Amino acid sequence: MDTFVHLPLQQILMRLTLVPVFAASIIGLVHFRHLPANLRYLAAGVAFFLLPMGVLGLVLLLLQRNNLFLMPIYTVGELLILGLVYQATMQSRLFTRLMLALIIGFIGYLVLDSMGVQALTRFRPGQQVIQSVLILLMVGFYFRRLLHELQVRRLWQEPMFWVSAGLCIYFLGYLQIALFSNYLLRYSRQLNMNIWAVHSLLFIVLYLCYCRALWAPPKR
Repeated sequence: MDTFVHLPLQQILMRLTLVPVFAASIIGLVHFRHLPANLRYLAAGVAFFLLPMGVLGLVLLLLQRNNLFLMPIYTVGELLILGLVYQATMQSRLFTRLMLALIIGFIGYLVLDSMGVQALTRFRPGQQVIQSVLILLMVGFYFRRLLHELQVRRLWQEPMFWVSAGLCIYFLGYLQIALFSNYLLRYSRQLNMNIWAVHSLLFIVLYLCYCRALWAPPKR
């Protein structure tokens, strides 16, 4: 096996993606008792679901095994975690009912789309596109309320601003990747690898934003 320093940049970035996830897990667990309910959902979700899933996916990749069967599980889990985070943040019955209906509908679609062994071993961009749209919708509701109420004086001290900014940056980029990844793979394998390297950078930015949010001192 090639040493780390001799790997292509794309492979190095892919392996580094777990570093900020691990950091966010540690920060979240250390500060857990002092976090509000919405950030507790995030801290627990990162430490006990997203990190183990990421480790398992990377291990399968290093063993040159197909890990795409994990994507539907990861997609639903991430969506449910963020749904809890924003439900606790928004505290709105309308928001809760709307997102619950959309998430249940998405799970139904995901089950149908993933039926069959062959479907579980291929990249399913439709699942990623819909998940991205739903998460961006949550973020949009949060920013709309933030602008409407104007109660936050220093955005950089608001943990949910960092969470939402990271999600916005990541999923706006990931949405484009999911839409065009299969086409890019047929056009150029190297270009496709470069695009996924960009995805790794976006992923690292997202979890650095999570780290900042979970590190922020509690409001008094």
